[in-house]
Parts: sequence; structure tokens; C-alpha cells
Amino acid sequence: MDLTLINVELKPPGEPMKTARRFVHTATTASLTAVLTGAAMGGATAVSTPQDFARTGSLRIAATAGGPVTSPPRGVAAQWVDTTDAPSGITVKLPGRAKVEHDSFTLSGKTYQIRRYKVSVGKNKVAFEVVDMHGADPKPELDPAVRGAAASISGTITRNQPLKVAGHSAREGRITFDNHGVPSVTLVRSVAADDHLVGLVAGGPATDEHGVKQLYQQLTSSLRIP
Repeated sequence: MDLTLINVELKPPGEPMKTARRFVHTATTASLTAVLTGAAMGGATAVSTPQDFARTGSLRIAATAGGPVTSPPRGVAAQWVDTTDAPSGITVKLPGRAKVEHDSFTLSGKTYQIRRYKVSVGKNKVAFEVVDMHGADPKPELDPAVRGAAASISGTITRNQPLKVAGHSAREGRITFDNHGVPSVTLVRSVAADDHLVGLVAGGPATDEHGVKQLYQQLTSSLRIP
């Protein structure tokens, strides 16, 4: 979900210039014209098409320096959607709709099946994972899960600590790694949810660690275990 900060200048006939700055999804200029005319006017003027406004006033739209942003600004959280892992009933909110991916996962010498839901937000990524433990206790696997996440990306663990999440044992880690020459960071939380192991992950370039943390906080705070 790429977002761009744009400047909008509007001058309706007989009225002073009005300006606004808005974060918008990447779109065509025509689409932005239709949406932002009403936004910058505070909703006071309804414009059905860009052509209508072009006949009655002037409009200029320009992206600010820097182009697309890599993390959602304040207010975009409302666009996050509930994502439920049907077999377990475990739910989180993700910044967009994700299709389930099925994969295998080796932990402490045992192979488990994992269901993964991923969404990209600019250069950052968010993932929600559920592993069926088939009756095994997931708590002993919390630390190996964090270490396994680091090993899978040849990363270095800079933090790995225990915590409780709504009464469930959990482990949280910070991992730094090199992503094709780009210094990057991943934040990961593993939660023992009855007979499931839940993984919550947010990662991206180290230069946007603040954005990664925002994504991670929204992701982890939305976890609901039935």
C-alpha cells in the first residue's frame, strides 16, 4: 500500500486560493483531482468530475519531495482489516488483505505446517503466522522460534526477551540483517496460544525503523486469541 504526500492548490472562481496536504494512495492525477477537490475544500463543494472543476476554477496537484512513504501516517490505521486464521480462530489486523500461504516450518528438529499471511506497506512488510503444534506444548519453542527467524535471514539478534500477552507466554526479538546490501531490521513476537504457535513480524529498512515499530505496535496490539 504505497502512500504519497501531495500538495493541493485550488482556486474556485471569485474565491481565494485554498491549499491542503494529504496522504493518498498511489493513483492517477485524474483520480486524485476528483478526490482531493472536495477534501481541500473541507467538503463544502461537491465536484463530480475533474473536468467540471477545470471549467470553473484552477487546480494543481504535486507530490512533495520524497515521493511514496514507507509507513502509514497517523489516521491510516482505520484501513487495517481483520485477518482470521480459520483453523485456529486467531485474529489480527493487517494493513490490507492477505491471502494465506502454506509452508513447512522446522523447529527443534521437528517439521510443522505453517499458515502465513503477509502484506507489504511500501518497503516494509508485515506478517501473521500460525503453526499447529498438534498437541505439543508451544512454550518451549518460543525462544527457538525467534532464533529460527534470525537464522532464516542470516540476521543478528539484538534483543530476545520473554513477556506475557493476555496471559499467554511469549517471546519478543529484534533482528538486524543485510537485505541485498540494505541494512534492515525485523521485529518479531512469538506467542504460545494453547496448541498453536503464533508469529507476528514487521520488518523493513533500518532507516525507517520508526515506521517498522509503528506497524509492529499496531499488529501486536490487535492480536485476539479465542
